[in-house]
Amino acid sequence: MTVVHAEDFPVRNRLAELGLSVEGIEDALRKAESERNFCTPLDPVSLPGNIFWGRTIRFLRETYIPDGWTSASPSNLPLIVAPSGSFAITASSGSSETGYAALTPSTRYAKGNAVMKRVEANRQLLLFGETEAEPEPQDAGDGIPTWFLLYHHSKTDQGTRLYAELSFPNDTGNRGKISSWYERIVLPWIDFEGGFTPFADEDDDDGGIDIPIERLS
Repeated sequence: MTVVHAEDFPVRNRLAELGLSVEGIEDALRKAESERNFCTPLDPVSLPGNIFWGRTIRFLRETYIPDGWTSASPSNLPLIVAPSGSFAITASSGSSETGYAALTPSTRYAKGNAVMKRVEANRQLLLFGETEAEPEPQDAGDGIPTWFLLYHHSKTDQGTRLYAELSFPNDTGNRGKISSWYERIVLPWIDFEGGFTPFADEDDDDGGIDIPIERLS
């Protein structure tokens, strides 16, 4: 059964255990949205999603690297790695269920091999724990548990609402979409009034040559 943290104190407490905060994550998302707002309908339809995803990674790194976190990109998958080196975080657009404690989200579109290998590593860790076998040589950040910062934009009468959660997948799911979670930390939604709203049929590239382009509505 999935462990879900949705109330304010449990969310803040669990994030603190991971060395994170609601404010730190929200600040990164707000900055990413601000940069996304520079896009216009004359830009390629993929650009707003690409910018939001890429800037979310960048601003998370800028926020937490001063606290001892590090950046890594094994197999072109961008991560921010905890100071302990025991887990990492990446970002991905999520389905419309993202940010709702009572629903089960998935990644919005199928992921490539690099992401799936990380989810499989999560599953193996949960099933068998740490192994005593001699580890194979790996790139920085490889072979460690990985959390996903899922986000989803929804249009409102006033503008845009951004839902987000930090979630730990425990299975690769079907057809490349990640839809099974061991733990979810549901973050407060963020409202952006007026101005930019998501473009129709907008693509969202979750980065790297291994990961397919996604649509973000």
